[in-house]
Amino acid sequence: MAKTKAAKQTFILICVFLLLALILVFNPISVRLMTVGMAVYYDLDPGIFYRLIRAESSFRSFAISPQRAIGLGQMIESTAYYVHKKHKRGWLFVPFYNLRLSAKYIKYLQKRYDNNWSLVLAAYNWGETNVDRRIKGMEIDPKKDYRERFRDIRETYQYIDKILKQK
Repeated sequence: MAKTKAAKQTFILICVFLLLALILVFNPISVRLMTVGMAVYYDLDPGIFYRLIRAESSFRSFAISPQRAIGLGQMIESTAYYVHKKHKRGWLFVPFYNLRLSAKYIKYLQKRYDNNWSLVLAAYNWGETNVDRRIKGMEIDPKKDYRERFRDIRETYQYIDKILKQK
């Protein structure tokens, strides 16, 4: 009888702990704090990374786009595998994991495009290959705003504008 009561109490304690953990992890305030923390950890501009996540998913961990982009950073599975070779399907719904992969990918894009935020954001939104074709043969100046290069790609232009204008 004592073992049964102890087992029930342990079970209830574990359930309460898991519920609190879920509330903490998926709480919008916690997600926002994780976003800023991840930006600081990866040495990204916290304001830009915060606005990127807000633009991508409105801080909804379970967001799925028509293009099958998943989670807070709206990452597609192939990009997740590219960023993290041990990626497992379904993990993109976990806020910490999604933010980590998104931040790692942004950091990679920063190095690739010489810290030029308009090119980094264009590549995050439109794809590296498309951006590379668009800027082929150009000398990249980190301080120059290349937003105008994407004016004819309305969604990407508005995306860059939305994130950088709020600086």
